[in-house]
Amino acid sequence: MKVLLRKFLGIVLLVSISPFALAQEAPLGPLTSFTEFTIKPGQSMQFREGIKAWKECYLKNGGEWTWRMWERQQGEGTVFVLASSMPNWAEMDKTDESGKDCQLLAINMINAHVEKAISHTTRLMPEISNNNPFDGKIIRVGFYRTNIENGYKMMETVKEVEEIRKNAGLSIDGYWYNWLTADPDSPSAHYVIGYENYAEMDIQRESVWQSVENAAGKEKRDELQSKFRSTLENSWSYIYRFDEEISHLGSN
Repeated sequence: MKVLLRKFLGIVLLVSISPFALAQEAPLGPLTSFTEFTIKPGQSMQFREGIKAWKECYLKNGGEWTWRMWERQQGEGTVFVLASSMPNWAEMDKTDESGKDCQLLAINMINAHVEKAISHTTRLMPEISNNNPFDGKIIRVGFYRTNIENGYKMMETVKEVEEIRKNAGLSIDGYWYNWLTADPDSPSAHYVIGYENYAEMDIQRESVWQSVENAAGKEKRDELQSKFRSTLENSWSYIYRFDEEISHLGSN
């Protein structure tokens, strides 16, 4: 998250390093800072109006920072996720003067409707992700928390799976992210697949494991599937909808 949001929305980034971070020889992708806002019951409309007011103020003052706001579609309560990319950690040292005049808007019109806010930083893993820029209005996100015994094997397995699929002429559909900060309830990694709309989710596609079986045989599929599952402590998934009105992609 940019320094301005940490200042004006009262968010503090957690800095505990994931024990499952990739080795340094892996190509480094961009960072994504995100904040998950749990909204007080019945106050999501007020929260959105606060974000809109803050956005208007920020852009009026020449602000150039860009972000995407997503609303979670399932699970307990109303949850919004603000995500913003940055090329490296050095971006955290920069200040953004454009938001100073908007501080009171954040305090009075946003923070008052937030029950809880949790911030973290992740890094894209380009070697096992789609090479095209992300563009989707609906996303399905799978979260994976690895265990102590075999957690380090998870990305090994994913890389082997994608290598098999690549050799079979198949493309990588989504984007893998490694978590660089974590709390006791955080995942170790997550995987994002984007869709233009909900109707696109009805299209039946060959599963990853089926594609591995078709390319390398059932024995190899069973071996890799068992290895992957042995790395997990828990896994879960949610669908999120892009909220363009309270996002800023730099086009306006």
